[in-house]
Amino acid sequence: MTRLIRLNVKTTGIRRLLSLPLVEADLGERALRIADAVEANGQMVEGRPGKIPLPVTVTIASDKKRARARVILDHPSGQAVEAKHGYLAAALDAGGDR
Repeated sequence: MTRLIRLNVKTTGIRRLLSLPLVEADLGERALRIADAVEANGQMVEGRPGKIPLPVTVTIASDKKRARARVILDHPSGQAVEAKHGYLAAALDAGGDR
């Protein structure tokens, strides 16, 4: 027998939860772990062989709606590096629970 359960979600309450400082801190820690995992690959750019480590930028922000964190390969060749090696995609597991 299947039971039907009605769930009313209050979006203002969810927004309040998603913008809490603890959520922002947790997302920031996860983003930094992902960035560390990408940097651990040692990818060099600009020239052959590369001269500088691939710049990885982490931004952490929050507003009234939600907290967010971004990890960016901050170099013109970052998109090509990601397409060839998939460092960001592979590093997502580093952002998981500890």
